[in-house]
Amino acid sequence: MDGVMSMKDRPDSATPWNRRSFRRVLIDMHTPDWDPRFLARYDPAQVRKVCQEVQATGVMIYFQSHVGLCYWPTRAGQMHKRFEGRDLMAETLREFKKAGLPVCAYYSVNYDNWAYLQYPEWRVKPAAVGGTGILHRERYGIVCFNNPEYRAFVHAQAAEIVQGYDIDAFFFDMLWWSGICLCSHCEDRARRETGADIPKTVDWLDPAWCRFQAARERWLTEFVGELRDNVHRYRPSLQVYHNFALGMADWVRGVSLESAAHHDFLGGDFYGGRDEQLVITRLMLNLSESRPVEFMTTVAANLIEHDHHQPTEELQLKGYAAVACASAYLLIAAVNPDGTISQAMKDRLKASFSGMIPYESYLGGEAVEDIAVYFSGESKMDFADNGKSINAILPSSSAQYPHAHGVMGACRILQEAHLPFGVITRKQLRSLHRYKVIILPNVLRMTAEEVDAFRAYVRGGGRLYASRYTSLTEVAGTRHDDFMLSDVFGCQYQGDELCKVIYLNPVADELRTIIAPDTLATHRYTAGNPAGSVRLAKEYTGRPLATLTLPYGYPFGGAVGDQKWAAIHTSPAWDNTDRPLIIDNDYGKGRSIYSAADIEAGGSEVHDKLFLALIRSLLGGAPSFEAEIHPAVWMTVFDQAEAKRRIVSFLNYQSALPVIPIPHGQFRLSPPEKQRFRRLVRLPDGKEVACRIDDAGNLSAEIADLGHFSMFAAEYV
Repeated sequence: MDGVMSMKDRPDSATPWNRRSFRRVLIDMHTPDWDPRFLARYDPAQVRKVCQEVQATGVMIYFQSHVGLCYWPTRAGQMHKRFEGRDLMAETLREFKKAGLPVCAYYSVNYDNWAYLQYPEWRVKPAAVGGTGILHRERYGIVCFNNPEYRAFVHAQAAEIVQGYDIDAFFFDMLWWSGICLCSHCEDRARRETGADIPKTVDWLDPAWCRFQAARERWLTEFVGELRDNVHRYRPSLQVYHNFALGMADWVRGVSLESAAHHDFLGGDFYGGRDEQLVITRLMLNLSESRPVEFMTTVAANLIEHDHHQPTEELQLKGYAAVACASAYLLIAAVNPDGTISQAMKDRLKASFSGMIPYESYLGGEAVEDIAVYFSGESKMDFADNGKSINAILPSSSAQYPHAHGVMGACRILQEAHLPFGVITRKQLRSLHRYKVIILPNVLRMTAEEVDAFRAYVRGGGRLYASRYTSLTEVAGTRHDDFMLSDVFGCQYQGDELCKVIYLNPVADELRTIIAPDTLATHRYTAGNPAGSVRLAKEYTGRPLATLTLPYGYPFGGAVGDQKWAAIHTSPAWDNTDRPLIIDNDYGKGRSIYSAADIEAGGSEVHDKLFLALIRSLLGGAPSFEAEIHPAVWMTVFDQAEAKRRIVSFLNYQSALPVIPIPHGQFRLSPPEKQRFRRLVRLPDGKEVACRIDDAGNLSAEIADLGHFSMFAAEYV
């Protein structure tokens, strides 16, 4: 895996793109050519000067955009009128090469207005016509990946770029479906590969529907691989990556986690705020083929407000978050229609990058992760959609499905508790033993391989937390009568819970103490948070930690004309049952805790306390690191074995600005096995910091006056 990356190693042109820079700028030029004033003031020398002034160390430039017009004299498409008679890309590359700045080529796939207008037969035929989030859907011409002529067109243009220009990397954007396509090519391919027409309704318990969705994901993954292979045909060592922005988006987008194998490293543009950055960065770290990964976002407040920018402090915090996760930071700088870059944009770019510079030479190593939160690419869906017509299914760029709520909730709780965690996928199935605890947050669909891997993990001594639907349904659509991991969980599935509101009644003393003075935890399903529960059978082999309490009138919600409710606004707890709701079970050499309710997605203080108590119980002894400090603070640790040190970062990532300094905190850190710490130094100045080292070699220290960011190196022998 990647080791320590010192600055002196990065400028070498033989070094891969993703290891040559941590501060990157994308010069955003989705500009049409029907007005002669458009891009009239674009000057490659001026753009290069701006990139140098803001202290960027890598640049991405548009060879083509969503408009479809090319900024080089293409043979396969149409060049932007403003630059006819010139080779703008050659001019631009000369400027950046002269400055020693590596350049990545940008190319938009699928979103191509010129191709859409020129070749109507290439267009997608969406089953549902709707919006594209906040974007103006009517402006975008979208073509279909499955059209062989379009695929050949893209390969031809990419070949022109790679063969004609000395670029350092290639980035393909927009590699996701914009909905279910019903064009003749998609229909023919579905019929040929699945043996049936495209289903008319969504049904995750229907093998035919599941085969179709698997085909959609496979088609996209194959094309992603083709694009990289085409580039490598001409430049085998050139790094190629595709926008991973919708890696966690729901099933409609069709972005499989398996497609990550066709990225030389992962990167994407994200707009979901600190909670999304927390999860997606950790997901990319463990899924990427190489590191560092790349976190992108716009300098603008969003994708549609050109002159409304994010606060400078917010951009700085996102940059520090990238540093804390040993990741690159790319800022998207949209040029004005005339081709200039505003002073407000330049000021924010420079301020955002300046704070990162002192820490870059210390980045790299292996993230210290005791706890793994499992993200399932096959669970990016919701059984509640069963029966919906495909004509009503619109694409979404957000992760609004039950499994994602569980993943996001678990990560947030662990971060606020400052426990060492990461996000893993099927890629880690053969190395589960590395983790002390694994969390399966409402994994809606699983393969036999996954079931076998987690069973073997617990049997061998691992500790497992699982919730709600985990291991009940196969990816192929088969719903079992019981959990496939029922032997591991120590309980049996009986059915779905019929009420939107239930109560968790702790029967274990340790859980009663944790939630006191509260005595029950309310668990409820809402449209905004699809948390919920299943019903367990009365028979079980494990030890109940909490039982089910039902509201008055269960399972009815009550109405004005009946007597099946006890309070007009609420559904108070009424019937304490002996049904288990949380079960603790020994299995083989290991242990599991199963919760029928996905408490990690509950979102309340009581839910958080319960979940954290269960995970600490599974963790057993002291974690590899922990801290007592404000919950807004991110703590990350990377082990750099060659340098015999652990890099410790603290990011004061508050949701409201301006950030208020944290006056005091303390932390504890364990060294690698058979090592002991010898001292703690503050970075980047190298000043030794007072600390305590116990007989086992563990280190503890205090941190004072945490502003935005602090970094330390804990050296060991």
